[in-house]
Formats: sequence, structure tokens, C-alpha cells
Amino acid sequence: MVEINPKRITGCWTEGFALDFHTLSSEYIGDDEYGHPQFDTKRSEIGELLYRLKYRKDNSVLDDIITTVSQFIKSINWTVDLIVCVPPSRKGRKF
Repeated sequence: MVEINPKRITGCWTEGFALDFHTLSSEYIGDDEYGHPQFDTKRSEIGELLYRLKYRKDNSVLDDIITTVSQFIKSINWTVDLIVCVPPSRKGRKF
């Protein structure tokens, strides 16, 4: 199972959680040969899975993400009314 550190989020709903921070740290390490900035980025475990899905189009992580989310929901014994997905930030991005 993926390790998570749920964070309570507030808003105009009864109760909400983020499963963890996405990025734990990111340090600039210089530019590549094309002048693009490079970073040494540390992500949470679930953050790394989401990064691989979104930016690397790695669908193999879906089972781990789905299992982690469903186990978290079961652990807090909720009746879930709604799960809000964040829409893609770039038009045409499928994941």
C-alpha cells in the first residue's frame, strides 16, 4: 500500500482531505544543455504516482492510486457523495 499523510482541507463542504502533499522539496540544480532549469524534486509517495500519471502518461500507476484512495475512504467510514477531480491544466491533456 502507498504511504499517505492525509491533510484536512476546509471549504464549503462538510469534510475534505488531501491524501498528502505532492512536492516535499525542490532544489534548483542548474540548467541543462538547452538552457532549461533542472530541479532535484522530492515527492511524497502518492505525489510521485500522480506525477508519473500526469506528466509521464504512466497508466500503470492507476491501480495503486485507486487502491490507496478507496482504502482511505473505507478507513474513515464515510458515505461518499462526491470525489472532485482537478481538471487538466493544459487543454488536450487526457490525464
